[in-house]
Parts: sequence; structure tokens; C-alpha cells
Amino acid sequence: MFLNNFLIKAQPQYPFIICHNESTYTPNSTYSINLAAALSSLPDTNSGYGFFNSSTGQVIDTANAACLCRADVQPDICETCLRDSIYHLRRSCPNQREAVIYYEFCLLKYSDGSILGDNDMQRDFYPALRNANSFPDKNKSNDLLQPFMSKLRVETAAGGSLLKFARDNTTGPENTTFYGLMQCIPALSEAQCNDCLEYAINRMSTCCDGRVGVILHMARCNARFEIYDFFGNQSILPAPSRPPRHVPPPPGGMYLCIL
Repeated sequence: MFLNNFLIKAQPQYPFIICHNESTYTPNSTYSINLAAALSSLPDTNSGYGFFNSSTGQVIDTANAACLCRADVQPDICETCLRDSIYHLRRSCPNQREAVIYYEFCLLKYSDGSILGDNDMQRDFYPALRNANSFPDKNKSNDLLQPFMSKLRVETAAGGSLLKFARDNTTGPENTTFYGLMQCIPALSEAQCNDCLEYAINRMSTCCDGRVGVILHMARCNARFEIYDFFGNQSILPAPSRPPRHVPPPPGGMYLCIL
């Protein structure tokens, strides 16, 4: 009954979109043209493991775009998620120079600044799970969860330049099992990935202490644990067997804990 009640209430409603309004662009401006070009070329930049990275333009009008698919989903799901992300982010943030969208299976961010370098990690932070259920014994759940999440953090950060991803399960309280997953943009260094995930884990302990499941989205890394098996049906996303489909741009073209 405890698990069934959680499953009924815990399904997040994707996508989650953040339009940063500090800086905007006008239609047909240089940045507008560069952004359309960067997003149009993005599907052709697959690293082989679901990471896409594109940049067009120079100096203040440079448009950078990056997409990261969850590493345990099928290639066709990754392609569909990328295509939907481009379409919905352009429609939802029609003139912002920086924006990010989170789906369950991928994220997409574009910006006139750096996406892969050091940035304000809180800027794109979004806990996606709206659920009030907590374990009866918070201390017991934390004693089991914290070393498990630390293990996933170390394994993820130690990944190579093409894939920084880890998932596993372990015994949880109340006859449950913890299922955990972490991933970083593979272009990050081991130290950058570790710092990003450590930030996420620290926020998890302050915002959602004792919760039975948490999803933390950031533009450069993400972390999640549940008490049900949410994993995809393969260990890593394989290199595509065919060229990715070309996705043209559409026409016209935080720290928050929800209790």
C-alpha cells in the first residue's frame, strides 16, 4: 500500500522549462540566425552516447546548444526527445537568449554563454518530483541512502569523455529498494562532474530530506532515486547505426523545492 500510494502521486508532469529573461533577442537578428543554425545542426553532433553539442557565431552573438539524453534509453527515444525539446523550447521561450528544458529522458539548453564551463549551478536547478510522501524513519532512510548516492556520484564522475553515467539499486527501509541514477554532460572533467553532483546531493538533503523519491535536474548533471524500478531496458545508449535525422528549426524562428 505504501508503494502503490507513492506511485499514484509521484509521476512528474514533463516538460519543465526555464526561460531566462535577463537578455532577449529580436527576430532576424544575428543571434536569432545563429541560434536557429545551432539548433538545426545539433542532431548531427551525436557523440555516439546521446550527447549533442553545437555552437554557431562569434563573440556576443555566439549561440551554444547542448542536449543530453539519459544513457539507458533507446536511440529512437533519444532522437524524439531531442526533436520535441527543440520545438517546445523555441515556442515557450521565443526571444530569450538562454533557456533550458527538461524531459524525463533528455535535457536541452541553449545560451549565448558557456554551457560546458563553470556556471551558477543553482541557475538551472529544478527538482521535478512533486510528492509529499516520506519514510516514517527519516534517519534510517538517510543512513541507507547517503552512502548509496555517494557511490553513484564517484562512479559517474569517473566516467570517460563520452559517457559519465551510473545506475544501481540497494536495500532501502520499510522493505523497499532504492533505485538510483546519476549522469553528467561527458565533456565535463571528473572534478566538474563531481562538484555538480555533490551540489545536487547537498540540495537533496536540505530540500527533500526523508522523501521516498527525488528527481533533480540541472543543465550539466542530474540525479534521481526512487523506490521503484524506473530504469531503461539497456545499460548504455549505443552508438547510432544510422545518421540522425535532421531537425529544422520551427517557423519564426533555481533552486526550488516543491513540498
